[in-house]
Amino acid sequence: MEAILSKLKAKAEIAPDNALLRDTISLLTDLHHNEAITQSVTWDSLIRDFQRLQDQGLWDISEDNTELLHTLRSFLTTQPSNRKPARNIPPSSRPASRGVQGSFSIIYPDSESALSPLIPTSDPVLLPLELVEILNRTYFHHLLATDPKRVVPPGRSLVSMLSASPKESKDAEKPTLHDKVEVLVHKAFWDEAIDSLSNPEPSCQIPRIKSLYQDLLIALTPLLPSQNPVITTLSSPLPPTSSPLDSAIMHLREVVISLRKRCAPVQDEELDDLLRSLDEPPPRSSRPISLATLVVDTVKSILRISDIMKEQLSQFVLGSMTEQQLQSTISKQAKTKERKDILDIWKSWRIEFSWLVWFENYQPSFQVNGVAAESQLKWVMRLVQALGSSTPLSCQLPTREPQSIENSLPPIFFFSAPALLEIQNYLQALVIAASLRTLIRVPQGAQASDATSFMERLWILLKAEIIEEPGSGDTKLVHLADEVVRARQLDGVILSGEEETRLRAAVARTLNHNDPVFVLLQKRILKALADALGHQRSESRQARAHTGPSRMQTGQHGKHAEKRARMTIVLNPEEFDAAYGAETPQLTIGRVQGFEDEHLRKVVEEVFVKVDECIRWVEGIWSDVLRAGVVDREFVV
Repeated sequence: MEAILSKLKAKAEIAPDNALLRDTISLLTDLHHNEAITQSVTWDSLIRDFQRLQDQGLWDISEDNTELLHTLRSFLTTQPSNRKPARNIPPSSRPASRGVQGSFSIIYPDSESALSPLIPTSDPVLLPLELVEILNRTYFHHLLATDPKRVVPPGRSLVSMLSASPKESKDAEKPTLHDKVEVLVHKAFWDEAIDSLSNPEPSCQIPRIKSLYQDLLIALTPLLPSQNPVITTLSSPLPPTSSPLDSAIMHLREVVISLRKRCAPVQDEELDDLLRSLDEPPPRSSRPISLATLVVDTVKSILRISDIMKEQLSQFVLGSMTEQQLQSTISKQAKTKERKDILDIWKSWRIEFSWLVWFENYQPSFQVNGVAAESQLKWVMRLVQALGSSTPLSCQLPTREPQSIENSLPPIFFFSAPALLEIQNYLQALVIAASLRTLIRVPQGAQASDATSFMERLWILLKAEIIEEPGSGDTKLVHLADEVVRARQLDGVILSGEEETRLRAAVARTLNHNDPVFVLLQKRILKALADALGHQRSESRQARAHTGPSRMQTGQHGKHAEKRARMTIVLNPEEFDAAYGAETPQLTIGRVQGFEDEHLRKVVEEVFVKVDECIRWVEGIWSDVLRAGVVDREFVV
């Protein structure tokens, strides 16, 4: 304890004002002098503090520091007040795949590979790391389905990216503090299992064996048929016996034989070695720890091999899919997981309440009429209203006490909120660009290209602000004013110092959201967006009314450019997203007054399409809420 305190105090001399560092030192000092308070301290909360310190550069990754953390964890878990029954920690967090006879779950790369995690681990919001990892992984899946170019490297396809073994990239990286701590936690888990099984009393051995069987059952269910005797054995109560370890060895032998029949040839040798060790167990006269170690080591090996087999199965299925099939499957799985996570975190009553409150603030600044005024499109108009607000939109995690946050979206938009915030910034940038365009004289004839050059240069500055390039925010106003002054001087007019000052003041005034020109242009573009979205959905309803439901094309009839394995996999149509690739009426965008510039017109089209894509994504997950404001408990994505 003194060693880790001394290291933290040395860091405190460098950062004396860091509250987290001070609190951590204070907590460890209290633990050092009063072991009784260990009952109020958990290792999970403590390691999160060290990970946050690491993110802030106040805790280094080294072998010595990892050993210090191991010692600290041992100190916490060995105190009498902290001795609790061991939790059944799953040895692997990789999602399981199902057998060939059913559907499967793609093994995705870690969510850390996403360019922008939804919730950074250094975020000041105190959330359990497990929840942060779940949300970031779901957000990564969301990006794979909605905007794959942000997470798929240039020149790579989804098939080639997801077919790469996750271990290949991990081996090339140095282990992080989280990786090292995870290894230590798993080691402690297995050590505890050996200790429990070394107890000669069957009453102590049987519960521990049962928990290991539960881990095996979870790992093997996707690989073995449901009627396999191994599945029945692992899921049934253990029969009373005076030699639980002998029974476990017999059951594990059955497991290995079953895997031997279904695995790839490359695993044969390792499974044969396991069989030999189980056929020749240590004699009963040996120490109990010998049999306990054999059982635990065999369970570890089976879990590791089952992970490899699931990975091989997924790779085989991936190799049998076209790019479109894979994208459709990713879309379906991402929608299902997104809905599940949001329901788990917010619960249905919070979702329904937030939706009702959000609708009560329906007061669009733009005129709504015609198709856009239909009741079933009210939520779309409400979203357009949020996109036109000067307050950045957000979607907050639930809190104990309800909070009133301006321009907060309901929970169903949680994973789409980053894209919607980016769209909001693009819409405001378009209004700014159109407003500044009114301050210059548009050249005629041969000099018309000068106006295009002005708009392109202006948009580069505005886009840099949207994507948050370093330093862009501090110099945006003066650079925009420089571009306006430059454009006014293109026709040979030399501005006096007073005229240039007035022009720069006009630029600053135009950037004000209350400026009449800004307000007028914003209403025009929001109304154009609302009309385009409304007309498209009206045309889509009419098209569905005149044509029957389209047949889902799984691509089974398609020709493959390369030779596939002889084994045939029947892809389950339920695994595909029926909405993916479905024909929808093209978004019709009329001329928007004030945005006629060719460069602006192209950006307007791109932004409107992005809004439509976000809306269609939410429609594909939450149609029950959008239709009635109520979560359908039996709704299936």
